[in-house]
Amino acid sequence: MSKLALFFAVCVSCCFTNAATITGPITGGERGEPFSAVDVADLGYVSEEYFIEGEANAYDLVEGTHSPDGKWTSKRSDKTAGFKTRMLVVRPSEPENFNGTVIVFWLNVTAGLELGSAAGESLRGYTWVGVSAQKVGIDGFPQDPQGLKSWDPERYETLVHPGDVYSYSIFTQVAQALSPDRDKSNLDPMGGLAVERLIAVGASQSAMRLRTYINGVHHVEHVFDGYIPFIDFGRVFPFEQEMSGNSRGSIRASIRADLDVPTIVVNSETEVPSYYGVREEDSDRFRYWEVAGTSHVSVARPEEPGSGGNWLSYSPVYNAAIRHLHVWIKDGIAPPMMPRIEVNPDSQIPEVVRDAQGNALGGIRLPDLEVPSAAHSGFGIRQAGTRFGFLYGRADDFDDEQLSSLYPDSATYVTAWNEAMNRSIEQGMVLVEDATPLREQAARWATRLDGSEAQGTSEN
Repeated sequence: MSKLALFFAVCVSCCFTNAATITGPITGGERGEPFSAVDVADLGYVSEEYFIEGEANAYDLVEGTHSPDGKWTSKRSDKTAGFKTRMLVVRPSEPENFNGTVIVFWLNVTAGLELGSAAGESLRGYTWVGVSAQKVGIDGFPQDPQGLKSWDPERYETLVHPGDVYSYSIFTQVAQALSPDRDKSNLDPMGGLAVERLIAVGASQSAMRLRTYINGVHHVEHVFDGYIPFIDFGRVFPFEQEMSGNSRGSIRASIRADLDVPTIVVNSETEVPSYYGVREEDSDRFRYWEVAGTSHVSVARPEEPGSGGNWLSYSPVYNAAIRHLHVWIKDGIAPPMMPRIEVNPDSQIPEVVRDAQGNALGGIRLPDLEVPSAAHSGFGIRQAGTRFGFLYGRADDFDDEQLSSLYPDSATYVTAWNEAMNRSIEQGMVLVEDATPLREQAARWATRLDGSEAQGTSEN
């Protein structure tokens, strides 16, 4: 079969004036694969890239301002522009393995290229779709282009992005091409799977976009059944600023309390000072989770003890949030409410309250914080020439004297750690599927407590 025979086009039925057109699966290019492709065949998944093009619109406020409570009245603007972007669809290869939920992921472009991939819980029965919703993802920064067109000019040369003021419309049109009522008569990027619900997900800079979408676009388009903004600084992008060409002027705002679909925000310790002023109350449609001791970006735990980037990750809680939101929408079973990290609001910048060992009080407490072997902080050191160093946090390992006073041997540590893991599972903050590799990792580290680190390494 020729390459041309692999390409089809279909008009996606939607509420926009001009329906979007899909082509794909996309093949060829200099590299012969999509950007950020993942090998998922062994997991019973297929990964395909599609292009989608059409006419996007901007959004305006009908009246008032972008109020801090997020209760904006907005509408589609008359301002429109053509676009052509891509979506990376990672879906179960067998229909019976699909749980009906599509995770529509707003790819992050903070670094000048797209970040985000299917992993963890998203590969346990869901379909994951990465959306190139923003201009930088396609064209890169002018001074250092690392976008799709630079990565593979041949594959992506036809993509066109008119600017981020249109990103919300582009994201909506991609979602509609995946929705339960999409047109499946010709080309279907979902491969005929029976879609029942759509969840929108975005991290960091993309969480700001998603928060703006929730407050200003959701009530206009009604496409998504739930949202997960994570590692979210509690900021939004005012429509009128972006309309004037300023895409950097974000402001703080809560997620609107009258939202009609469930939302879970999952944050690390790093976001606490920024988010504190817009913290929402938990409700029958909202949960806010803060994972104590974790940072915006985590790193692998180094072999040698010391201080450096934070290796305690919020990822298990993020995985659990996906599962909880799926069940919340599907079965109406609400997730647990969890305590927030304790904060001293009297300091100039809200300051995390810490225990004698230097770890945060309150919040969701994963086993490595409940049974600590280091002082964890979500706040790294700002250094000249290091743009994102502060996002990596810190982990200062306890010295031998501290460790021996807490855990006389590896068995003591492992027993306490496993009991803490059992509590995390009971709380619903760690999934059973994620617990086993974490237990194994903790057991390997614990061998150093009784001088058998070298033996444990050789045995594993």
